[in-house]
Amino acid sequence: MSDTRQEATETETDTTANAPEVEAATEPEGSQVAELQARLRTVSAAYHQKVEEIAGIRERLERQARVQEEIRRGEVVMTMFEPVENLLRSVEAAKGQPVEQGLRMVHAQFMEALQRLGLEEVPGVGAPFSPEMHEAIQAVPVEDVEQDGKVLQVYAKGYRLGTRLIRAAKVVVGQNDG
Repeated sequence: MSDTRQEATETETDTTANAPEVEAATEPEGSQVAELQARLRTVSAAYHQKVEEIAGIRERLERQARVQEEIRRGEVVMTMFEPVENLLRSVEAAKGQPVEQGLRMVHAQFMEALQRLGLEEVPGVGAPFSPEMHEAIQAVPVEDVEQDGKVLQVYAKGYRLGTRLIRAAKVVVGQNDG
């Protein structure tokens, strides 16, 4: 039994003697953990920053793609605009002839297609005159104050594509001198 006690005492002594080593071993591990956590926070912050940058780049590219698409639609509309206008002139020249109705139908189809591409008619009769959208070819005196500065007649329709003016409307504008 004395051997067993002696062994137990030696084991306790060995354990107690090894305790500072264990503490010393856990301290570097603790500082390593703190260092790793700091690195993780740094990497995580950099990751989130890159994710935000990528989202910003994606938004910018989508915006540029929309602008490019609008430009392409504008080019298509501009290419088709004059032939469609010539078709309208043909409709006007064919008044009373058997082909008039067919020409009107074809013109209407072209206009619908151009409208799907974003072509809009500039406001006409009754709209306030706007030099950004209208070209005044004549000013007519009016007695009614409410008609002052308003479009009274449209000689040629105007068109725009989004905010871009394709052609200004040629109009007669009311002018009250009173």
